[in-house]
Amino acid sequence: MLDHIAESPCVLVVDDAQELRSFLQVILEEQGYTVRLAADGLDALASVDQHRPDLVLLDVEMPRMDGFETCRRLKANEATEDIPVIFLTSEDDTQRVAGGFDLGAVDYVTKPFSDVELLARVRTHVRLTQLVRRLDRAAANLSKYLPAKLCEAIFSGDAAVRIESQQKPLTICFADIAGFTPLVEAQHPRELTQWLNNYFNEMAIIINRFGGTLDKYIGDAIMVFFGAPDSEGESEDAVRCVQMARAMLSRSRELGIPVRVGISSGECTVGNFGSDLQMGFTIVGKEANVAARLQTASAPGRILISRSTFDLIHESERCRPNAEICVKGLQRSLMTYWVNN
Repeated sequence: MLDHIAESPCVLVVDDAQELRSFLQVILEEQGYTVRLAADGLDALASVDQHRPDLVLLDVEMPRMDGFETCRRLKANEATEDIPVIFLTSEDDTQRVAGGFDLGAVDYVTKPFSDVELLARVRTHVRLTQLVRRLDRAAANLSKYLPAKLCEAIFSGDAAVRIESQQKPLTICFADIAGFTPLVEAQHPRELTQWLNNYFNEMAIIINRFGGTLDKYIGDAIMVFFGAPDSEGESEDAVRCVQMARAMLSRSRELGIPVRVGISSGECTVGNFGSDLQMGFTIVGKEANVAARLQTASAPGRILISRSTFDLIHESERCRPNAEICVKGLQRSLMTYWVNN
């Protein structure tokens, strides 16, 4: 019987011999599997479209569509390519089946077969499939807590999961809702949560579209940076950041939400900070502080940038001088510019 397998795995049995289909159905159902039956490849493809199995037991020789063509079509379809296929074949077809592995099959069983052997192979490949799907779900869930590009880099092996950092030129954007405190006081906590999460979701879609790294939500503020974990060049990163901010302001106006934006560019320390038990991918540096201060000095529906960002984007974006402002932590005042909406 099955053990340590969640739910009841589904096996699709595809064979033109009704007697063999019935036999396989009995021994598989006795082990706790859900079994679906198909008489040939065309029936199998129709069944997979309706009910996604965890494994396909596939006869090689069948009328209308043989096992090789059925396997080829399953593997050519993005929705079914990861379903494992075990060929059921006669002894004199083993050479052909070995070549059929190029189509994507994972195993084969020779007729007449041992019940014990068949069930062992089915159990192994079903468990492997479920483990892969579990990992896919875990990766999808993890991506909601980490920047998408960082997740991709971790799972591809391009990024190490250890405490480390490096200096990189970044462009940082802070976006904050103007007059948020009165909104908090005027709404029920449940309504406020739904309203704020809807706003965050709309902004995250835009951030993702422009390739920004969403660092964190700070109350009602959003911190985004460009230039890590990958970069398209300092100027291009800065231009994309400004274009993203403009799109965020446009969408926030449609939502009736007044938002201020501040952007600054410069060298920052970026990487994994924290402990061996828990760490976060973030940035440290004065430019993050400058961007936050610029956001405070900005106006609803406007983008205020530093001189460092202006120098990177002025050939692509129309800007006009604003004024020099004092930023806490800096010994001198900072020239600022408005980006034309």
